[in-house]
Amino acid sequence: MIKVFRKIRYDLMEKNKTRKYFKYAIGEIVLVVVGILIALQINNWNENRKLKGAEIKLLQNFRTSIETDTITLNYYINEFSIIEKKINRIARYIEEDLAYSGDSLQFAHATATWWVNIDQEIFATVTSGDLNNISNDVLKKEIISYYSYASGKFDTSIKNYEDYIHEYGVRNILNTRFTSFAYSPSGGQNQSVPNNWEALKKDKEYRYFLKTQQSYFFWYVKLPLDEAKEKADQLLGSISKELKKFDKK
Repeated sequence: MIKVFRKIRYDLMEKNKTRKYFKYAIGEIVLVVVGILIALQINNWNENRKLKGAEIKLLQNFRTSIETDTITLNYYINEFSIIEKKINRIARYIEEDLAYSGDSLQFAHATATWWVNIDQEIFATVTSGDLNNISNDVLKKEIISYYSYASGKFDTSIKNYEDYIHEYGVRNILNTRFTSFAYSPSGGQNQSVPNNWEALKKDKEYRYFLKTQQSYFFWYVKLPLDEAKEKADQLLGSISKELKKFDKK
């Protein structure tokens, strides 16, 4: 096409048709500019399509990971609710000065701990550039907030409870007041027997440990688990809603 315009220009120059020459020259320039703009538009379209694909893939990966988190959180919410009942049962027996009822008190299970954590692997491998692919700024902040909570308050809270039970409870309180102290989750065996139940009920240090355990359990286990579950459910809803928008485009 450009060669055709060039031939026409030469013919017009030879025939001294200056006005028409300039019209064709301008037309040739316009054609080149339009061609460049079309090429840029196609390139931008391809780039946007790649970024959209990367964003969808990233959101799908986040959704899969958080769905696993909700399963894990539900499991431990259930397990710790059982432990909470056992803690409260022991406290009630002591407060009401009830007779020792053997394995029904399940002392070992009442102090069982698990290192509960939210899977942070996917977020750890994501770069700031990857996060910038997420076009919804509100959703991006929600994702960052969720994983900041997981690696900060949540992990710290669970560790605080675990440290209290093992570093203070087992080493300083339980090991001197029970003949043995072990719990087998697989077999459900409670192997913890108080040396002297009547003395234990009046033991101020043990009673303090138990009261503090109840408080720690609420603030460092129950509340963080409920908060994490709420955040996970909310984020899952936000991600699913965003992915549906892409389906409509």
